[in-house]
Amino acid sequence: MVLVGTRDSNIKNGIILNEKCPKCNEENTLHFSIYRRYTHLTLVPLFPVGKTVFINCNHCDENFDYEDLSESIQLKLRNKKLDATPWMFLGSIILAGFIIFSISNYFEEKDETGILIKNPIEGDVYNLKFSNGYYSNMRIDKVTRDSVYTTHNDFDAYMPYEVDDLDKSENFSNQKVHYSRKDLLKLYQEDEIIKISRK
Repeated sequence: MVLVGTRDSNIKNGIILNEKCPKCNEENTLHFSIYRRYTHLTLVPLFPVGKTVFINCNHCDENFDYEDLSESIQLKLRNKKLDATPWMFLGSIILAGFIIFSISNYFEEKDETGILIKNPIEGDVYNLKFSNGYYSNMRIDKVTRDSVYTTHNDFDAYMPYEVDDLDKSENFSNQKVHYSRKDLLKLYQEDEIIKISRK
């Protein structure tokens, strides 16, 4: 199950020096805690979305909201140097890496398929995408100067990543189809041939 939500992480604690508590008027008693809020995907942090400040007087034990403090105290808190929190971008980095890898892999496969389609050989297996949205494959049985003779798989798949699992010798029976080399190239250009496996 994928869960999206937000969490808070404590990134800095300290005392606000040379400032008095708005309630008890004691100096150097205001303790602060700064929390950074981040969005997460199943507990993996994606990116920070803001911060929260908690202030407590350790003399009178009163809690204060940031907005309730004087301008000078707010300024001191704004100027506090916060520790870097690159780990809060971990999920975004992983997600970006996965997307880049997927795009790169897609274009590499596309380039390889574009090369192999021009020189079909016996034993090649072509993954196909049909107009009805299903996927399957066909095996090259024989290649002549102008024609390519194939056997189509008896089974279809719902998703493109399931097609490779259909590539079993017992799944290719008597659905024989032959194409001209030109027809094969056209099928590739129309994205009906999406991958070629050469053993």
